[in-house]
Amino acid sequence: MSKDTDKNRNLTAGLDWLQFQIDMKIDTIITDVLGLDSDLFIQKSGNLKYYDYEKYWIYGEIKLYYTEKSDTPSMIQFSGSGWAFYKDNYLDAWEVTEFGYIKFLDNSFGHLIEPKRLDMRLDDFNDKAYYTPKTLLNYCQKRRLLYGRSTIYKPFGDDFTGRTLYLGADDSTKKTRIYDKLVEQAKKLGIRPKDLAVDMTIKSWIRTETEFRQDDVKAIWLEIIKTEQNELEFYKGYLKGKIKFLDKGGKQYHPEFWRHFMLKTTAWSYKIVKKQTPILDKINWFMNKGALPILKMYQFLYDNEIPIDPFEQYPISWLIEESRYSKGLASEIIKYLSEIKTLSEDKKKDLIKQVQAQTKDTNSQFD
Repeated sequence: MSKDTDKNRNLTAGLDWLQFQIDMKIDTIITDVLGLDSDLFIQKSGNLKYYDYEKYWIYGEIKLYYTEKSDTPSMIQFSGSGWAFYKDNYLDAWEVTEFGYIKFLDNSFGHLIEPKRLDMRLDDFNDKAYYTPKTLLNYCQKRRLLYGRSTIYKPFGDDFTGRTLYLGADDSTKKTRIYDKLVEQAKKLGIRPKDLAVDMTIKSWIRTETEFRQDDVKAIWLEIIKTEQNELEFYKGYLKGKIKFLDKGGKQYHPEFWRHFMLKTTAWSYKIVKKQTPILDKINWFMNKGALPILKMYQFLYDNEIPIDPFEQYPISWLIEESRYSKGLASEIIKYLSEIKTLSEDKKKDLIKQVQAQTKDTNSQFD
């Protein structure tokens, strides 16, 4: 058996965060989607950024956000600790893999689900890790590492406090980070890293993880559904396809540590097919499917003082000023605004407040 094969036994991979909307009632989600008992959950008040939820149910850091004020689908959120809790206590007992659970969701409820976030992680528990944040940082600093087409990176920490290296822009929807998980966990527990290492009977713990959002999470979700690979080979294949190294002359090559790490891993990537957002669909309908000509007709009748009984006639500008967004439309507008990368956070907050102020509380035409 080769040393590389032996070292690969000390690698594990899987999910670290999972979040998706599903258009079902909370009780049904708990029993049918999660396979749990409703009595395990307790209800709390709390919102979720960019959404109009005001309550959630929680059990073991598994959160189910919902609202009674609109038809917004509920949100299931497994944080890192929430997913670990669910996997260790339920999926493992049911002998269901992490990818197996995603495929179960798709087979059973696919038409009701919209993925919102998915994080993949790879943990290296070898005494001497294949690579560390510092290893990759050296290549980044020399502009000899590409993350896709990007050379953007951000390092944090040092050898004493623990290093973290981010690959990709801050607003990237597929951002990867590499960090010293042993140091991070020791800080959380308030103990020394070497004491935690003794407790865990390890010498090193380096984690690589990628956070997928927006169109990228939908793409990676589909890739998981299609793949026949296990979590480790799948994620290694993504990293091999995404991270490229350059020699001193600027040509692609594979450093020795990367070759040993990847072994026979096959690189792969996905393409995102841009789809019209609900907002753009509505604007397209307004412009091309008849609404704009109807507005023109209304203006024509109003300008020529032709009655349209039994309706009262007002100037179009007044109608627009007095109308209010439905809660469903307001939610779509807020989501659209939140995903625009060119807007600052302050500007987004201001615009979102304006939308909320112009949203009606009833089904009547005007407040």
